[in-house]
Amino acid sequence: MTPSDLPAVLYCDDDALNLRVFEANFGQRFRILRCSSPNEALTVLEQRRGDIGVVISDQRMPGMSGVELLERARTLAPDAKRMLVTAYADLQAVVDAVNRGQVTRYFVKPWDRAEMLAALDDALKIARLELKIRQVEGRMMKAERLATLGQVTACIAHELMGPVGYLSQNVVSLRRDIEQIISYVNKHLEEDPHPSVAETVKDLPSLIGDLATGTEHLRQVANGLKAQARGDETEQAAEVSEVVSFAVKLARAEVRDRARLTSSGEPVRVLFGPVKLCQVLLNLIVNAAQAMEGVQRTGRIDVRWAQQDRWVTITVADNGCGIPVELQEKVFQPLFTTKPVGIGTGLGLSICKELVTQYGGKLQLSSVPGEGTEINITVLRAPMP
Repeated sequence: MTPSDLPAVLYCDDDALNLRVFEANFGQRFRILRCSSPNEALTVLEQRRGDIGVVISDQRMPGMSGVELLERARTLAPDAKRMLVTAYADLQAVVDAVNRGQVTRYFVKPWDRAEMLAALDDALKIARLELKIRQVEGRMMKAERLATLGQVTACIAHELMGPVGYLSQNVVSLRRDIEQIISYVNKHLEEDPHPSVAETVKDLPSLIGDLATGTEHLRQVANGLKAQARGDETEQAAEVSEVVSFAVKLARAEVRDRARLTSSGEPVRVLFGPVKLCQVLLNLIVNAAQAMEGVQRTGRIDVRWAQQDRWVTITVADNGCGIPVELQEKVFQPLFTTKPVGIGTGLGLSICKELVTQYGGKLQLSSVPGEGTEINITVLRAPMP
């Protein structure tokens, strides 16, 4: 493991010669951050607290003692190991360092190189192990949350199948009955023309067709949720233009009064299940529409796609409120949401990213607060049939 892979050692001493000697002795083995004053050390700690594994300080410094510095370091970087160096056999300073700064080691000048090297090596090994433990704990907590979500997903899928069944049966009956009604109305329209009624009658078959298509999509979503909860994976391909067109239809009510929605791209097939791709695009389009809230300009959502070599990039861009820089990484975490209670669940973007990753793709976000957001989905192009 190279020094660049290790947590850093922050060494604070007001004597420039001591700083150079420390760097000369340990700079090739560890990553050293040198500070010539306690205030400088506190600034570095505040900015890079997650990057520092050891804080080591001289005791006698103007303005603030080493014990005081380590005491404050304990608050700023509680995971960093703290060590004290003193030129005097000052027992009280050592006691204070242990009690207030909770130091792990102290050294009396002139310190022994081998002893200091061993202490730093041990401290950084412990820091690395503690970091790995925290990472494992984080993964376990995420796995537990996702397992719970999987159970909930399976229940939702099961509950969806009942209403979907009713819808399917009623759509068939409605289509049959509507045909009779249209035939009857058309006869009367010949005798008593009525333009608005004629237009409505003309649109009815198309509306019933959309209803049937939506019902079938709901069935596929429910089956997809069940398969996802069971961990089933089947390789599928989707025609991007068809999926985008359907996602736009489903999002019509959410987008209608908020933004102008456009789509563009050449026909291309990708290795992505059509139901899951529609789920991803619908989430992104609805999020884009909701981002128009409070924006004092005409909303615009653009869905476009283009292919390059073996890959296809699908982009959903908007000119909404944008996402603050500090939240741009968090938006993909499960259950994280900036929306009010009852509006967002915090699952949309995390599920989108998980689905894209399952198909070997990448989902990337770029956003400028106050100007808009652009999300790119890059997936493999399907081979020609």
